Amino acid sequence: MGFLTTTDILKTPSPMKIREEALEDLMLREYLDRVFDIHGGSRSFDWTRFFTTDTEDILFRREVLIELSEYPELVSKITDVCKCLNQIRAFQDMPVSGEFYAESIREFSVLQLAHATMESLASALDQLSSEGRLKSRGLQLLRNMMKEKVASNFTADFENRWEKLCGGLEQLGSFRVRLTMDGELHVCGAALTHIQKERFVGSLFSAHPIKELRQPEKPWDLSALKEMKTPAEELIRVQLSNNLKAFLQDLSRISSDLTELYDDLMFYLGALRYMGQMKKLSVPLCYPDILPKEARGFDVREMYNPILCVFKKSSTIPNDITFKEGGELLILTGINQGGKTTFLRAVGLCQALFQLGWPVSCREAAISPVENIVTVFSHEENTNLQHGKLGQELKTVRAGLDQATAGSLLLCNEPITGTSPMENLYLSREVLAACKLQGFHGIWVTHIYDLASGAPDMNQTLSGSTISSLTAVAVGSGADVAASYTIRRGEPKFTSYAKEVLRRETGVF
Repeated sequence: MGFLTTTDILKTPSPMKIREEALEDLMLREYLDRVFDIHGGSRSFDWTRFFTTDTEDILFRREVLIELSEYPELVSKITDVCKCLNQIRAFQDMPVSGEFYAESIREFSVLQLAHATMESLASALDQLSSEGRLKSRGLQLLRNMMKEKVASNFTADFENRWEKLCGGLEQLGSFRVRLTMDGELHVCGAALTHIQKERFVGSLFSAHPIKELRQPEKPWDLSALKEMKTPAEELIRVQLSNNLKAFLQDLSRISSDLTELYDDLMFYLGALRYMGQMKKLSVPLCYPDILPKEARGFDVREMYNPILCVFKKSSTIPNDITFKEGGELLILTGINQGGKTTFLRAVGLCQALFQLGWPVSCREAAISPVENIVTVFSHEENTNLQHGKLGQELKTVRAGLDQATAGSLLLCNEPITGTSPMENLYLSREVLAACKLQGFHGIWVTHIYDLASGAPDMNQTLSGSTISSLTAVAVGSGADVAASYTIRRGEPKFTSYAKEVLRRETGVF
């Protein structure tokens, strides 16, 4: 993180840890990689390093996002700066060689582009500041940095330096070539005659094109094509080889301390893109009240799964959820295809986006930061491994619990399925008991209803977190039973309505 995303870059970082498995299980990587692919660059953007448990940093980022949301013209100028910095990064990644082509001219022009975009952004921020409309600490810091960069890297005579560096070559359309042809209209000779409307003497390669001193009627010296290079290539080779070192030095000086700035600006542009998607889909957004970490609180109203909304291109059914203060493990059962996994992911996404400092897809929310988000999802059996599905699942459970702490959010999606129902119940109770004793809080999705019904006994005999029951509500009855996609607190119904779902989907029974 850089100075635009933290209150103090010198303080000890407080990152929220999240395993790669959790990013995949929550579909968070798939979604945010798309959100941050703003410029279509080849470099991936490491947005995972912006997760934080630091309350002050979360508030700091909110200030910037709220203010940027009010000034779309400022966002446009920030986007221009990021595009320019992205071009600089791409140019610096290219191998340097002695061969120069027409594209090299466009690469050189990145210096002029950097000057124009940074100066424009500095002026816009300065204008807002002079009008008393620049309130956030982050944008005030950005204003100071942009002014300093423009002053230190682009001196008052920048345009003269630019002209000296590129010698008027930034406009490829300024070249004029004279050709001679034989009686059969075959080209037999060529010469470079003009650059930037100035007549050019082919034998003189200077930093600035000069006017032809000969009389206009005097014929041009035309070289046979087989004895000369393309005039533009020859000119570019001589001009750019003389100036490449100076160009790279200028480029390095301008971009040496801008890597962190680029990442920070990209972070905010990604946030605004996410917010724009939610607004387009009429999904509510709010900045949660921040609860103390030790409360392990999570209290939201009308929570949506933002990724499902984007993929479906429409809003989904919202739900409420509240964890009891001090930690609670919620056992979620109910109708098949009733939205249990979607709900589980929505909770994890809400926690993750909150700890980026972004608004969350809820009507109202109050959330505690967590140290870690741990997911334990059952997946298809990997036949390339020596262990069977149960062995794979138990290894996944062990790996997840090894990472979890009392300050983590634990999300389990049918973690054990590769054995009989009775053995599943036994193993699940053992794991759940360990989670309770460790004080974990989170959600456990299962079709083992006895796991939820046994919660009162476990609460009475074991210390630690409270275990409670959630259910995915079904509506209708008989053949007309259907999922409502609503999740509520309540005792398990001891049916997943498998027969009814099968009848509705296939007509069987």
